[in-house]
Amino acid sequence: MKRQILIDCLNPVPPESLFHYTTQTGLLGIIKNQEIWATHTQYLNDRREFLHALSLVKEEIAKMLGDAKEVRTRELLTEMEQGVHGREVINICVCSFSADKDSLPQWRGYGASSSGYAVGFNGTFLGQIAHGNNFYLVRCIYDEASQRAIIRALLEEVLEENIERDRVRQDAFLPDGGNLCAYLNRFAPVFKDSSFESEREWRLISPPLGCKFERFDFRVGHSMVVPYFRLPLFANDLPFQVHEVVIGPTPHPDQSVLSVQSLLVSEGLSGGGVVTQKVPVIVSRIPYRNW
Repeated sequence: MKRQILIDCLNPVPPESLFHYTTQTGLLGIIKNQEIWATHTQYLNDRREFLHALSLVKEEIAKMLGDAKEVRTRELLTEMEQGVHGREVINICVCSFSADKDSLPQWRGYGASSSGYAVGFNGTFLGQIAHGNNFYLVRCIYDEASQRAIIRALLEEVLEENIERDRVRQDAFLPDGGNLCAYLNRFAPVFKDSSFESEREWRLISPPLGCKFERFDFRVGHSMVVPYFRLPLFANDLPFQVHEVVIGPTPHPDQSVLSVQSLLVSEGLSGGGVVTQKVPVIVSRIPYRNW
């Protein structure tokens, strides 16, 4: 049962469309470079990214220590707790999407006032991109009870692994915590504070990345240099594709639609020629004005 909880967490069925909210610069970068930027978890807008999951891990381990009767079990749990210290510095990068294609909080947060865009991708396509790059496409979990259930299942799974390895290989070296840190890299970015629930967020989550990886890069941030990964949105057998583009609240809706349509045609993503399907370009229905 606990293993199924973990499998379900990392393998949800994505919706038909998922939308990445961005600015003019972001739209042009996605369309022209056929890539999307995944930002290091410690540089996202939620300052407790990753740390939230670590706090849950420590709290659940404390409960398990209180229930443990075997001395060796308590020792292994203590090693697991000690092994997660400092894990937030690992290069885990995520790219965010929303299941909502016309969200006022998203336009306010990511749309750069009167020039925002929500670039829609087919959910299955994003899942294939994730698989081809050893990423995970997951739905964020905001409910703390659900988060704790997943963390508890993960800890019990790792504890069983550690007990079994300890039993059959008494003299073998066990890194602190066994595989807990490796597993936590996959699960921690799934958890978000309930205050962000309206975002209906899905994420592409990277494996641990080296600073010298070809596509690992750095960009100018508001107050510091921000590490990120340039994730390609294509593969040898999977061409780049856009499902829909939604233009955020703007004083120039008609011109904005025409310019995006022209952009898509110019990059061979919509219109005539060998392209038979026209990518829908629509304007937000939200009566929000910030100009």
